[in-house]
Amino acid sequence: MGEKVMVDFPGFITRDKNNRHLLVGDDSHVLLSNTIIADLHRQLFDSLGFDEAARLIYGATKKGTLEVQSNLIRAYRVTLKGGDDLENRISRFPLYIQTFGHGKGKTIERGKEFLFEVKNSSIAEYLKESQLGRPVCYFLCGFFAGMAEAYAALVEPATHYDCVETKCIAAGASNCEFKLSPS
Repeated sequence: MGEKVMVDFPGFITRDKNNRHLLVGDDSHVLLSNTIIADLHRQLFDSLGFDEAARLIYGATKKGTLEVQSNLIRAYRVTLKGGDDLENRISRFPLYIQTFGHGKGKTIERGKEFLFEVKNSSIAEYLKESQLGRPVCYFLCGFFAGMAEAYAALVEPATHYDCVETKCIAAGASNCEFKLSPS
């Protein structure tokens, strides 16, 4: 599959003392393996059709990431001083995905638009055998766009972002690339 990485969970992940559910902050969560996430993608592509599944995965991930990250930003009272701080924060997003085993990321270009490279994308590696012949990492696209919008809300005027995968391992490329742009 991909490169194995040690997962260092942040200190705000705990267990509910009554039902033993995982809590992030005070909100209950379930952790899924990357193989399960990738298999869910395949099942959605097969049952809903590729384009509809891609739209749903991207939209749900972007919305969920925006909501969770906005809550964490409020809880930890994160602030940004301006556009340079926002650009610096966004340029670190590829490192965040490594923590949870979604691949090894780095920023290739930064500025108004960002280009991220991800090697060993767990979703793309799993789905390349499906021979879909096109990008499949809508989960990561939604993650990057949702994170960017959560932090952009701290700077006036707030900017909305979209993310598109421009290269994908599942489509035959050696790595995945993502273009994050203001919408």
